[in-house]
Amino acid sequence: MTLRVLVVDDHPAFRKALTSALRMVEDVEVAGEAGGGVAACEEAESLHPDLMLMDLSMPGLSGIDAMRRIHRRQPNLPVVILTAHADRGVEREARDSGVSGFLAKGTSLEELVVVLHEAAGDEPVGTGERTS
Repeated sequence: MTLRVLVVDDHPAFRKALTSALRMVEDVEVAGEAGGGVAACEEAESLHPDLMLMDLSMPGLSGIDAMRRIHRRQPNLPVVILTAHADRGVEREARDSGVSGFLAKGTSLEELVVVLHEAAGDEPVGTGERTS
């Protein structure tokens, strides 16, 4: 199964690097990008991704608040948090709020893809580069 992922991060350079890396994975499709929590809510509604990969700390609307808003309309949409603020208290708050996965920025692409598939409820085909 190819996962359609919406990537949300307020740092454009990081978001672009992350989407570029994900595009090299054969069973992941980048459905779209958003630069903040409000845009994430709008894009989730219009793009209908299989999963969201979202930063935690963003101006305006945090990743957790955005996820709560999104879950009001799409309660089964998995959200994986990818954050620089990966301590146990923050992770506990995120998990208590309903995230499907929680990772620190700097996690390997291979581990990230495994967590995305786990959050979506399926098994990865492989984490190798696309051949086409």
